[in-house]
Amino acid sequence: MKVCLILGIVIVLIFTPAVLRAGDDTIVVISLVKPNEKITAGMLKGIYLKKKVFWKDEMRIIPVNLSPQNEIRNIFSKKILSMEHRELVEYWNEQYFKGITPPPVLESEEAVKRFVIEVDGAIGYIRKKNLEPGLEVLYTIEVEK
Repeated sequence: MKVCLILGIVIVLIFTPAVLRAGDDTIVVISLVKPNEKITAGMLKGIYLKKKVFWKDEMRIIPVNLSPQNEIRNIFSKKILSMEHRELVEYWNEQYFKGITPPPVLESEEAVKRFVIEVDGAIGYIRKKNLEPGLEVLYTIEVEK
């Protein structure tokens, strides 16, 4: 039932384009629960490359990405992963043969928020202006103008 709800949300919210505009100068990494450890850029890189899959309290971490065409994802990838899209594709092609798959991709920030709210251990990234009550900010990325 939970999976159907999440899939429904994703389908409804699909094709909402994300373009950074004036005032969209901050991206935040969000979760429903703040983990009991300090979040660093290096830790986020490990999470999004699936080298770190559990929090200290042993809860599984479920990172979600925006689509590769999304400007926010491109900024996240450059600032946190220090990788271009092509490099990520090569990385995940290698990981695939080890049985490791990339984080699920959602098509909008609204879908990311809904997923993070519904799935235990999920984290994602959105523009700060799209935060809503109940979501915890784990890390902040300033966007250069």
